[in-house]
Amino acid sequence: MKVLHIAASLSSKWGGPTRVIIGLTEALSKKGVKVSIFAPTAENEKGFLEKPEGVNIRLFRKSFPSKFWTSYSPGLAKALREEAFDFDLFHIHEIWHHPHFAAYQAARFARKCFVITIHGSLEPWCLNHKAFKKKIYSMLIQRKILREASALHAITGEEVRNIAKFVGNKNVLLIPNGLNLEEFENFSYREQIDELYPDIRGKKIILFLGRLHPKKGLDILAKAFQLILKQRDDIQLLIVGPDSNGYKEEIVKILKAENAIVNVTFTGMLRGDDKLAALSRADIFVLPSYSEGFSISILEAMACGLPVVVTKECNFPEVEEIGAGKVIDPDAGQLSEALIELLENQELCKEMGKRGKRLIQQKYTWDKVADKMIIAYEEILAGQRVYAEGKR
Repeated sequence: MKVLHIAASLSSKWGGPTRVIIGLTEALSKKGVKVSIFAPTAENEKGFLEKPEGVNIRLFRKSFPSKFWTSYSPGLAKALREEAFDFDLFHIHEIWHHPHFAAYQAARFARKCFVITIHGSLEPWCLNHKAFKKKIYSMLIQRKILREASALHAITGEEVRNIAKFVGNKNVLLIPNGLNLEEFENFSYREQIDELYPDIRGKKIILFLGRLHPKKGLDILAKAFQLILKQRDDIQLLIVGPDSNGYKEEIVKILKAENAIVNVTFTGMLRGDDKLAALSRADIFVLPSYSEGFSISILEAMACGLPVVVTKECNFPEVEEIGAGKVIDPDAGQLSEALIELLENQELCKEMGKRGKRLIQQKYTWDKVADKMIIAYEEILAGQRVYAEGKR
């Protein structure tokens, strides 16, 4: 089976979708699927490109219209059309951007089946962000593409429901994201992060890991952290991730206004051993998002045995169902209460961490995800219809 994955970017700065594409395609390749990835790139992304093992990668230059239509690349569109007949199936990642549209056109031209992974793009917050442009684009192009897809890939039960609200295509695959657990087995780097950031020495660490983007709820976290500091001063907030369009400045302003900036450390993006060091050094992981597809960062934190505090909008109710952490509304008061409770109960944190790690081992590995995806590909190519049940 030859499958072509089409991405908007393979830069680690792109966040979750890139990490999903890397993990999934590597796992598919290990199971004998011949996988290729076509993706646009820009000069400033060269040092951040992720390249999965065993996968053929083709990169194409973005051009000036990318400022108006994300990841616009005429070279990618040309290659897709010329080489479409070489593949059995297209797997398109994310919506709204130019590679998504170009891949759809090529698939229709060559009469190939195509799957679209939504990656949380139909969450209410996302639809309301730049809403006018999306409404026009949806009427002209987007709904038509989603209706004609061989299958739409959802990663949570909530995403299944969001797809149903947006488009009439009932061919929905419900397959979650995963992890390579072996990446999180070495905790010998724990002290490394203290050497890099001396301000955190001797402190309890609350870790945020993700892009610094308005949808991630960092404004909520900043206000909640100020409330925590009123009760104890042995806490450091470690914010790990790349800045998105200068949003860090807004968060710094809030932290300064709340007199909390001294107890906050911004690291920028961490990769490899440095990221593992941050995860192993942390006491609690937090993601107070207004909108998520299905966060890989939550999986990583749980794989490292951390208790997690997340919002309902993270679409991971199992966190609370199995007692691996707290699920709250996107509210500073609720967030501060949840974090204080965990900070004051080390035994509870340990038990939550054990439960979360056990869940990841049982259910959320790329090996298991790839098995499900291969079955879905085979059913699609055989002409069978695939339906989601509305549950993870």
